[in-house]
Amino acid sequence: MKKKKKINPLVIIGIIAAVILVIVIGCQIFGINLFATLSGENAKIASSFSDVNELSSGKAYVWHHEGGNIEDDLSKKADSNIFFTCIKGDYNFKNQEMEMAVEHPRSIWISSDKDDSIPTVRKDDLLIYVSSTTVPDGIVFERFADYGYSIGVSNMIKDGGGHYYIEYAAVDEDDYKYSIDMNSDASQLSDLAVIERLYLDKVGNIKVREDNVSDGGTVLGLKKNKSYVCEFYTGTYYQDFKLTANIHMFSSLERFTSYEYEFMHSNFIVISIPDYFKSGYYFVNGAGLFRYVAEEDEATYNGEAYDEAIDWNDPIVVYNENGEVIEDPSDPNFVAPTTLEQSDPGIDIKTGSTSEQSNKTGTKEGNGT
Repeated sequence: MKKKKKINPLVIIGIIAAVILVIVIGCQIFGINLFATLSGENAKIASSFSDVNELSSGKAYVWHHEGGNIEDDLSKKADSNIFFTCIKGDYNFKNQEMEMAVEHPRSIWISSDKDDSIPTVRKDDLLIYVSSTTVPDGIVFERFADYGYSIGVSNMIKDGGGHYYIEYAAVDEDDYKYSIDMNSDASQLSDLAVIERLYLDKVGNIKVREDNVSDGGTVLGLKKNKSYVCEFYTGTYYQDFKLTANIHMFSSLERFTSYEYEFMHSNFIVISIPDYFKSGYYFVNGAGLFRYVAEEDEATYNGEAYDEAIDWNDPIVVYNENGEVIEDPSDPNFVAPTTLEQSDPGIDIKTGSTSEQSNKTGTKEGNGT
């Protein structure tokens, strides 16, 4: 019986080294960044497609094809990408995308190197939704206010003295995750000792006060991608952090449900954009965010990820100072409340009677007021 020859370990090491060398040389020849690939840096999921068969279930897309026809694009692959994914970015309502009642204000954070991937819907574009299992009973549009670029902190609350803080661990030790974008450099704030409130007093030389804080509790007026020394306070102890204003900030504004869509003899439905929509950012059916540019704003829109010349936050549903809805174009049965202002009847100097008494004696309602 022949004895099996033992393989010299040095030979095995040599073979492995040779294989690695071949891979490295091959990557250099073909322009592949091996380190970036292994680390996941280049493992980016495609967000735009040229073929309808590449679309994934459970996602929303914008079809944009200048001079094209959707019917033609269903039967053949286009020469360029024409389907653009409604992206989600980072957000603080994961697994609650379709819920109305939530414990914390809803925020979306998208980094400045990714916000140009938010697709835009204009009058000639189509919003589509793909699902291999269900047809939505209703399409939910959650509109988000655009507050521009800031550090990755939102949902700040004003105290009685006009200072601003986030709830760091008021009820739960993870409360801060609803106010801090954990994929931004603001995530370093999570290393602080557990406290109930974390105050932010200054960003650079700017005092954080009511005039530079948005309704979404974000710091306004910062320059995109600029770094600032931010003065935080744990109790009365200051904590300086250098943070970058590279996060495009969005906060929930209003919510609508539509039932208008069309089947396309394909793998998706086309969702109709309601006529009453204004230019803004809409999170559609929990699938992702898109930018809608109303026809009257198309000439103004600069085509960039951020355009301060357009009011993206002009409310569709309007309330009065008492919190009553006075305008709601989304409800075809809406009737504006009629409130008559009540005041003291007053005395008629000439007759000595009240205006109320005058009305009772024959004065027509509305005359003389």
